[in-house]
Amino acid sequence: MADDVSSTERSIRARQTVRIVVVAILVAIVVAFAVDNSQEVEVGYLFDSSDIPLWLVIVGTFLVGALAGYVAGRRHD
Repeated sequence: MADDVSSTERSIRARQTVRIVVVAILVAIVVAFAVDNSQEVEVGYLFDSSDIPLWLVIVGTFLVGALAGYVAGRRHD
């Protein structure tokens, strides 16, 4: 019985480690991509537009997508 618990704990820790590594790699890719794209771009809103750095658009889009993925992936009991 003790082997089952330790095996389950190892499995959970392994999944958590893989998740952390994947998130770290994704963040590194987004940061590298954002740093390489520093020019100003025009962003249109519903009734207006403004010029902002492209890296801000990239990072903002990543954060909104990550938040949406987190909310969509939550389990409701």
